[in-house]
Amino acid sequence: MELTNYAITRGFNWKYLKNDNVRLTVRCYVDVCPWRLHASVVHEDPEFAIKTLNNIHSCGCDIMSDGHPRTSKKWVANAMKGKLVDKPTYRASEMMRDIRRDYGISIPYHQAWWGKEVVVSSLYGDFRTSYHMLNWYSERALQSNSGSVLSLEVDPETQHFKHFFICFQASAYGFEVASALNGNNELFTVAYSIADSETYDNWVWFLQNLKKALLSDRRIAFLSDRGKGLKEAIPDIFPNDHHGYYFQHIMQNFNDQCAGKYAAPFKKLLRKILQCIAYVVTEQEYQDAMLAMEINSADAKEWVLRNDVDHWSHVRFPFGELYSSLAESFNNWIHDARSLPILQMVDKIRVQMMEMTAKRKIDAALWDTPYCPKVQKIIEKNLQERRSLPICHSDGIKFEVIESIKTYAVDLHLQTCSYGHWQLVKIPCKHACAAIGSNKEAVSQYVSAFYSTEVYMAAYERNIQPIPTFDMPDPPQPSNILIKPPTTKRLPGRLRKRRIHSRGEVDHAYICSRCKQIGHNRRT
Repeated sequence: MELTNYAITRGFNWKYLKNDNVRLTVRCYVDVCPWRLHASVVHEDPEFAIKTLNNIHSCGCDIMSDGHPRTSKKWVANAMKGKLVDKPTYRASEMMRDIRRDYGISIPYHQAWWGKEVVVSSLYGDFRTSYHMLNWYSERALQSNSGSVLSLEVDPETQHFKHFFICFQASAYGFEVASALNGNNELFTVAYSIADSETYDNWVWFLQNLKKALLSDRRIAFLSDRGKGLKEAIPDIFPNDHHGYYFQHIMQNFNDQCAGKYAAPFKKLLRKILQCIAYVVTEQEYQDAMLAMEINSADAKEWVLRNDVDHWSHVRFPFGELYSSLAESFNNWIHDARSLPILQMVDKIRVQMMEMTAKRKIDAALWDTPYCPKVQKIIEKNLQERRSLPICHSDGIKFEVIESIKTYAVDLHLQTCSYGHWQLVKIPCKHACAAIGSNKEAVSQYVSAFYSTEVYMAAYERNIQPIPTFDMPDPPQPSNILIKPPTTKRLPGRLRKRRIHSRGEVDHAYICSRCKQIGHNRRT
């Protein structure tokens, strides 16, 4: 391998004259070139020592600049192994770039990819043997993180992997004061699971474990894409909780329903009305939007009613979220880990969660505001905008706030505003801020404690603990039952790594440079 590295670095190739267990003789591939090397073993040592070397090239060492015939997946693996040890998510495209920079040659993508596979297999074992150590890892994780819930299930007859559920005690504890969205509108990872397929039975198993892992019986609002089996599984396991649907999926289904039935301008109008049905926050606005849909298309209104509008409109599902951004954020967050063998993937996600928890705890300790930064900006914006709003007093707790030609009723005791957003997100809107200021009170009295820095820090009070693997047995003990990979059929060709996008999800959000809205550009 050292000879290969030297030849690639110098840009020449060689021919074997002798090559056996005790001696090696090579010369330059160009017949007229005098370069020659002879080496042999030193006593019984496994290493070779150079005995003769004519290190002069008359050929100019001018091998093809784009590649080298001595590169192979084995050479790529040896050259890049150190970087893969430091960065398990090191990509084949990055390997191509670094080899070009370090050795001055180009290698094809498939060679870099196979080189990476060789390294991954040597470091972690292949993808099949990675399943063997899941039992050991689960036991070690419970030792390091007592109180956590890790559940591994295999087929009792064939020992094929079925699913693996992980919820660390620190995450379950943090969920008591947070949700999948923390007080700073960031992703808070509660639990995750790996399954052999997306089915009703697997979703039921996941939700049962989630229910067991949670520390209280508080009501939960789920938000999902109505995936295979999930729509039916949630009410079966959490019958008293709420289940909302991503609106972008509803919109895509509506587009399919309208395809070929309406002209483009009319379909655009119906889409706008559907958005109003989803996003308005008062009952009157909701009824007006439903009436507008009925006037324009009775069929479209019937479609809305048939498609569970109570699960995707703010008026009927008043939890302030109809977007899939959290799920997409998590999918992007674990993208690199998904390319690893299952044991390393599970542990990589744990490490990411552990580091994120530690970082957010450190960041929060530096905040000097009573509320999380993103929420603090919203409060300050509303306080600034309230300054121009006239106010009429009804009594000490009820006010009428005037904005342009519209008026809004604010009740400080019930913490409501007819604008609707205060009730939805539990942050006083500008009308509520105007009433609170007129009453000589602090806005902080009316902001949900969920958004406070104190509660944010409580969500990350406990840490996910390290899981040492230095003493992991290799290979597994013969007495242990070896878990086999799931019985999924592999399709022809290279495995797909990019996530399959959900309905209505786009790769890139276009932002108009003129109006700053999402979904189109300046020309459209």
